[in-house]
Amino acid sequence: MTYKRLILSIAIIALLAPALYLLIATRLLREPALTELAIQSPPDAVEIDKNETEPSAVDLSGSSPRTVILQQESRGQTGSRLIEIFGRVVDQQQQPIEGVLITEERYFFNTRSDARGNYRILLDMPRHRAPALHFLRHGFSGKRVTPDKTQIQQKPVVEINLALDDNPDSVRLSGWVGNDAGVALEAVRVELTALETGNGDNFYLTVFTDAYGNFSLEGAGAGERYRLSVKPAPEYQGYQDNDFVVSPNPQQINIVLNSLKLVDIDGMILNPESAPIPNFELQVRNVTTGIHTRKIVSDASGFFSLKDFPLGAISLTSHLASSGAEYFKISGLTLSNDEYRNLVLIVDKGNHHLSGWVSDENGTGVAKAMVTMTAKLQDGSIEYFSYRSQSTDRAGRFAFSNVGGGEHQLSVYANGFDNHDLVHHFDVQSDEIQLSLSRQD
Repeated sequence: MTYKRLILSIAIIALLAPALYLLIATRLLREPALTELAIQSPPDAVEIDKNETEPSAVDLSGSSPRTVILQQESRGQTGSRLIEIFGRVVDQQQQPIEGVLITEERYFFNTRSDARGNYRILLDMPRHRAPALHFLRHGFSGKRVTPDKTQIQQKPVVEINLALDDNPDSVRLSGWVGNDAGVALEAVRVELTALETGNGDNFYLTVFTDAYGNFSLEGAGAGERYRLSVKPAPEYQGYQDNDFVVSPNPQQINIVLNSLKLVDIDGMILNPESAPIPNFELQVRNVTTGIHTRKIVSDASGFFSLKDFPLGAISLTSHLASSGAEYFKISGLTLSNDEYRNLVLIVDKGNHHLSGWVSDENGTGVAKAMVTMTAKLQDGSIEYFSYRSQSTDRAGRFAFSNVGGGEHQLSVYANGFDNHDLVHHFDVQSDEIQLSLSRQD
């Protein structure tokens, strides 16, 4: 019997072992591996008093002070930083003010205070810049506030609470911007700049139109003179009123921008010897509109392209700085329909070199004398102009490189000496001259 019981026990164990193995394996599969365990985030290092302010004025979900600090660290190598400013705006009776416009004067970030006077604004600014906020609302005197730089460097989350003084002469200007077809223009930049203010404070405000072309300007002073300007997209003529007087009961401002004809321009930048100038940059400005500017750069073969630029008179300029100053200007050009598809621009750059020596009557070199070199080329109504300047060294020497051929006007100015002018023609690729100055009587 004992032997039979032993055999039966072994059989039972053999039957139960697979079931036990399946049970244990199932439980193990249900348990997460160590690497899969959820890691709980630490609590925020800095907390905002919820009774002081709520982010209702602008959607900043997830932008807690802790988040801003972490984002700030990630931007350490980008040259920019995030600064979060929050607070409450009240009147002199400590009552909340709703609808206060809070705007950063350089980078145009803005928000408004809510019904409790609370606001919150998140600024993405260059690291070397400190924010300057304007607090503006009709019926109150505006305030300009600059947070303490040291405080911002230590913690990029700043609380600013302030009270505004009553001012019945402060009004709101409302307006609309559209084109000459009656279509509202969105995201058009509207600027209001004080020309003179009674209290001597500067006033500068920039806003943008909404999807319906509407805009509002808070805190303008009744009876004050401003410059009201609108800077639209390239296809529209700009608008500017340099003598805009604010009425005590202002009416709706409706601004209609005229459509502009745009053209595409292709061409080459050449020197006076008709050789292409590669990698040369020119700023193009539409003189007719007064506001449209663009940059063109020639490629390795001297070619450039300018797309969708308004018709009208234009000027082209270039400022270079090496051992001295260089300035080039092309004026007298007017863009019209299909006229400039292959435009040739002449710039006084080439392979010529001019060196020289400035001395007094006794042959002693004159240090720090200013030598200027200019050239003009007229082609019909188009004028090509170049300007270069250098100061002589201790021995009175100077040198101009990469100059185009042709005629150049030289002028020398030095303290205690009469001015000296002459015209220089390049006889060879590299010339050298001596200039003698006479002392003033």
